Amino acid sequence: MKDDMNPWLSIWTQPRATIAQIVKGNPNRSLWLLAWMYGFVSLLNFFQSMTLGNSMGAVGIFITAILLAPIYGYLSFSIWSWFVTWVGALFRGQGRFKAIRCAYAWSCVPIFVNIPLWLLMVLLFGPQLFLNVPDAHFLIGWKVLALFVISLMKVVIAVWSLVIYINALAEVQQYSAIRAIFNIIVAAVILGVILFVAWSLLLHTSNSAAISTFTIPSSKFGGTL
Repeated sequence: MKDDMNPWLSIWTQPRATIAQIVKGNPNRSLWLLAWMYGFVSLLNFFQSMTLGNSMGAVGIFITAILLAPIYGYLSFSIWSWFVTWVGALFRGQGRFKAIRCAYAWSCVPIFVNIPLWLLMVLLFGPQLFLNVPDAHFLIGWKVLALFVISLMKVVIAVWSLVIYINALAEVQQYSAIRAIFNIIVAAVILGVILFVAWSLLLHTSNSAAISTFTIPSSKFGGTL
């Protein structure tokens, strides 16, 4: 393994050797930059799914994503990696938290390609990209093909990033790629259950508060509506 390899390039094709070099030198290398990249793309995806364009312009959405991206990305890296570290210990993984977070952060390097893709989509589709447009009437002619190609590229990037992550995690945990896959799956299931329970409790609390608000005291009106 060459100690002078450029991790931004080698991570694409040599994830194991690259992550071993980074962890050996500084597992926090470029952490905040990677967190910003991941957070920026993730927030744009979230804002699009929430049709935030109904209450904010495209420029405002991008500025919000830029400002919130590093904190969102850092928290996402840290929370997810904590679960992976905890579950990995059950699989007799050898990686420490910082090394496992490093593996996840650097597996997100391919996501950088999504940034120019987002800029391209905004140029092609305008503010409608963040709106709930009935029947997507802005997709006319060549724009349909453009959206298909961009979506396909994003899928390829996501798969490539996952492959990098599996190999990088296997390297820092010092076990096989198969065991790394199970490490990821079990951690995802546990985190998913926790988020589901938390979301259900939040909805239940919100519904209870709404019912209480619209209930009229019987002592004043002789009953409730």
